[in-house]
Amino acid sequence: MSITDREKLVLNAIVNYYLNFGDTIGSRTLVKKYGIDLSSATIRNVMADLEDMGFIAKTHTSSGRIPTDKGYKYYLEELLKVEKLTKQEKENIELVYENRVNELDMLLQQTSSLLSKLTTYAGIAMEPAVMIEKVKKVELVHIDDYMIIAIIVLENRSVKTKKIMLKSPITKDELVTLTESINEKLKLEELTQGEIEGYIIGERKIVPRAAEHYEDDGKLFINNVPSIFRDKHVNEVSEVLELFHHRKDVRGIFEHIINTKNTTNGRVEVVFGDELGIKGLEDYSFVYSTYNVGEAQGVIGVIGPKRMAYSKTMGLIKYVTQEVNKIINQNQIERKEEIDEG
Repeated sequence: MSITDREKLVLNAIVNYYLNFGDTIGSRTLVKKYGIDLSSATIRNVMADLEDMGFIAKTHTSSGRIPTDKGYKYYLEELLKVEKLTKQEKENIELVYENRVNELDMLLQQTSSLLSKLTTYAGIAMEPAVMIEKVKKVELVHIDDYMIIAIIVLENRSVKTKKIMLKSPITKDELVTLTESINEKLKLEELTQGEIEGYIIGERKIVPRAAEHYEDDGKLFINNVPSIFRDKHVNEVSEVLELFHHRKDVRGIFEHIINTKNTTNGRVEVVFGDELGIKGLEDYSFVYSTYNVGEAQGVIGVIGPKRMAYSKTMGLIKYVTQEVNKIINQNQIERKEEIDEG
């Protein structure tokens, strides 16, 4: 079903008004506030057509209209103009990344915090689900005879920490010997993180006793979660708070998104919570972009109420993503040069 220029004009005004004021809007207000050169009667007819097409809906409390998810989607895909950053805003972002960090974990932590400050929503930064990276060094820390911490340093300078419960006891001296053995093996073979973990398990038959004893730190960074509950239109706060207590579940949401959507690297996307079929997320919106580490794809973005300042938010995420990709690419070039020189 096609939509006319007149209908686009009215729909754009309705969505803009709702995003700015969180309230319904009627034909008279549309004429006065947005200077639409149509009579109130004509606008009412256009609004009726938009309602029939499912782009807007009446509320129970007034005769005004608010956008539906279909209206939001059309607005985001066809009508929204992403706000360009000012020179000062770009310089402020570049200043944050001026002291370039080599570790991916630190870069993502920095990015999550930055996006939260820039947008006032919850900042998200997630490492790729799978990174085929050579292991540079392994350190095994003795906590007690039945638990060790495996610190795995990858060639991309990121650090993975694993807490592993042991099936049989190990002494400090035995762990020192095991650590030396693994690092000697690393000098002879190029092993990925998964391969080195398999080697550890094979040496000592170490297995995770339960999921809660198997931790992967540095995978997901979230800043300023309370900010997403400020909007008066947000419901089911308790369920969403419970969800955010389990970072594995939040990570699963983003993995589902990038696995089901053909997201182009650097393009900013919007996903509404109710598209995910998870109870409690209906009033929320996920605005994100992706970055690449080799062939692997990670996510940076924000989570906030559906009534969000999309134009500004999408512009900020786009520029921050460009900076993150620039740093990652430069780090990869420098690592390659180091390897070639070595």
